[in-house]
Amino acid sequence: MVRQHPSRTGERALPTRTRTQPPTRETRDVPTPGMRIALVTEYYYPHVGGICEHVHYLAREARRLGHHADVITSNLPGAVPQPHVIRIGESAPVHANGSMARVTVGRGLRRRLRAVLAEGAYDVVHVHAPLTPSLPILAIEEATCPVVGTFHAYFERSLAYRLGRRYFQRLLDRMDAAICVSAAAREAVARYFDADWTIIPNGVDTSFFSPDTPAPPGMRTDLPAILFVGRFDPRNGLDALLEAYRMVRARGRRAQLVVVGDGPARDQYRALAAGLPDVTFAGRVPQAHLPGYYAASAMYACPTILGSFGITLLEAMSAARPVVCYDTAGFRTLVRDGGEALMTPPGDAAALADALVRLLDDAGLREELGRAGREKALRYSWPAVAEAVLGVYARLHATAKLAA
Repeated sequence: MVRQHPSRTGERALPTRTRTQPPTRETRDVPTPGMRIALVTEYYYPHVGGICEHVHYLAREARRLGHHADVITSNLPGAVPQPHVIRIGESAPVHANGSMARVTVGRGLRRRLRAVLAEGAYDVVHVHAPLTPSLPILAIEEATCPVVGTFHAYFERSLAYRLGRRYFQRLLDRMDAAICVSAAAREAVARYFDADWTIIPNGVDTSFFSPDTPAPPGMRTDLPAILFVGRFDPRNGLDALLEAYRMVRARGRRAQLVVVGDGPARDQYRALAAGLPDVTFAGRVPQAHLPGYYAASAMYACPTILGSFGITLLEAMSAARPVVCYDTAGFRTLVRDGGEALMTPPGDAAALADALVRLLDDAGLREELGRAGREKALRYSWPAVAEAVLGVYARLHATAKLAA
């Protein structure tokens, strides 16, 4: 269980809850408007990734409901000043968990974060990827109000967690609520640590990611598009998709592959695509254009191996597009094979090609899966998900006031 920090919330522990969908309105504890919320994350724009999207939309919904929400993160190249975004230190890329992670560096980080938290006079500090350096760990240690942590990642094993189990468990014990975005994310972290886990999924803006969005400027519409969206790092599987696309074209199917994203491995992937017809590397596209890429594509392909939930899957589903993805623990929490997606064995490029060909050949199946995906995506709208998170805040805030 999560053992409460006496100086913040007394000794009451949250009950264990296991959900993979937002709770109904009747079960939520909705806080009175006016709470002051800090969302602490190593990952925020212009970084591309699921945590950025989660934090952005959660903060937006909290403000819409009358709360004050600040995002506390680090400085990245290309970042521009934004209201309610507080940046301290510099973000440095590091390799971790088969991906490119980020760590904030700089002199006096603890002192500066302590000052930001004190000045903000927050009622709740919500830390994302909480057991990672450096801002999340510092925020857990320095917060003087209830602390919520959300675990986003799925991983098979962690040497750092195994060797530092006692240290990380002590950090987890200082938190007042532990949220996981999926059962897979909970399974990963629960291999090493004990807590009262609450599952609240990621959300999607179902108005923004709409099937009626026009195609973005410059996107070809003369060939059915297979879309990939993601960072260029090994676990996102773009190399497998390029191999599968090669097989699709070798079978004589008319199609194009549209790749949205960027990263340090861009030259490697461009080399793998050399000689393949109708492959477009769109790069990092403006957020306003992203829904159009989904809506203008015939299908969305996501060969990620270690996904914990699948935010891009949810975006594609919201745009009523069928999904082709690997059959992983994280993705099984969101889609069903033959329901909203065609799921294939992880790492099997030939099976991935078979699924792509099946959808290219069957417009009726594309429509059926896309329609089912849109219906499911509506259950993950951000207003519902945010209210579930705010309900956690409300209970902790009420307990803290009683203990004061």
